[in-house]
Amino acid sequence: MTDDYEYFRNKRDDRVYLSRSLSQKSYRKTTDGEVEEFERPFRIVSKIIGCAESHQFFRDGKQVSLRITEGQRQEIKATFYEDTRDVATLQIQKYTVEGGSPHKCYFTFIGDEISSLYNFLRNIEFLPIKDEHSTKLDDKFVESLVLTKEQALRLLSQQPQLFEELTRHQITARDVAVLGHRRKQVAEFESLLFDDSHFLKRKPELGQGKRNEDVWQRFFEQNTWIFGYGLNYFLNSPLDNEKLEQVVKGHDLTGSGKRVDALLKTQGLIGALSFGEIKTHATHLLKQISSPYRKECWQISDELAGGIGQVQRSVQVSLANIRSRTEITDSSGAPTGEQLFLYQPKCFIVVGSLSEFQTEHGINEEKYSSFELFRRNTMSPEIITFDELFERARFIVESIPKETENYEPIGRAESRGKQSI
Repeated sequence: MTDDYEYFRNKRDDRVYLSRSLSQKSYRKTTDGEVEEFERPFRIVSKIIGCAESHQFFRDGKQVSLRITEGQRQEIKATFYEDTRDVATLQIQKYTVEGGSPHKCYFTFIGDEISSLYNFLRNIEFLPIKDEHSTKLDDKFVESLVLTKEQALRLLSQQPQLFEELTRHQITARDVAVLGHRRKQVAEFESLLFDDSHFLKRKPELGQGKRNEDVWQRFFEQNTWIFGYGLNYFLNSPLDNEKLEQVVKGHDLTGSGKRVDALLKTQGLIGALSFGEIKTHATHLLKQISSPYRKECWQISDELAGGIGQVQRSVQVSLANIRSRTEITDSSGAPTGEQLFLYQPKCFIVVGSLSEFQTEHGINEEKYSSFELFRRNTMSPEIITFDELFERARFIVESIPKETENYEPIGRAESRGKQSI
């Protein structure tokens, strides 16, 4: 018995065997056209296939029959280059012990023969066999075979990683960059909303004399995409090349007049103006008094009432001073080509947080219902709390496929607490 045969016999069929790094002399052209010799590393990978039975053809006169015989171990060996993983040779071998001496039987595929073998086996599943007749198929025809719906579904069910691979390759580098940026901004939103010290650290960055509202104003200026989803089911965006905060008194949206915190346009074949007012997450929604106005009825805060009046006044001023169809111009007075319409515009106010109604032992339903009933019956503006807007922003990001574990709702009273800024 030879050492090679003993090694072959002792290999286990539940393992893949990978050799150490080997090398062989190869040749390549240099940049100046010369041919140089170098050592190219390669490895040998092998796999034993234990066969319970084997099949052989026997000829008896003119009759050819297929017999099942006792199976023999077979081994598949591939030689591949480390640098490119290209397979140089593919060998299928076994040993016979006729005459008492083990003898290796094998055949080898080289180069393009390996690809032909792979494609041949891969395409068997997709060959058309609608009738009983024989046929000849061109290689190009076989390569162009299209999976039926049933075959595609079966393939995806058997190899679910293909769907993930397809999705991953359909996302551009820009998509990845945008998604990464938005995830960071959602994290910043969360810190501003739930971490008082982080909020206070951001305020001095704006300069002296700035208000808490200015912190949110800057954040939303940098993240106008947050307003683009879920506001009355319209896609909203800022005016082309303009800031969120705009003057609305005057025929061209410039000059002196009433300022609005967020002047947006709806997206569609026709653009319409939308108005927004931005307060802070710490603005009280209800008056901070010890007893209700009437039994089980609490008053809304002066800040909320004032904010509503403010945005309603902005809309009224715009309707009185801006034409129903407006041509937008830049700072030099040149038209931008943007045309917007103004017919009872949408408006909203971002204010406060629902954490105001959370207590140590649950929700204060009297206070919450007083606020909720008030805003449900306020047609304009739409009242949105900062925590609700945060959840919308997080949903935009989380709705894109992402591997997440132990998903935890953000903003719960027991883990976040109330804001005090």
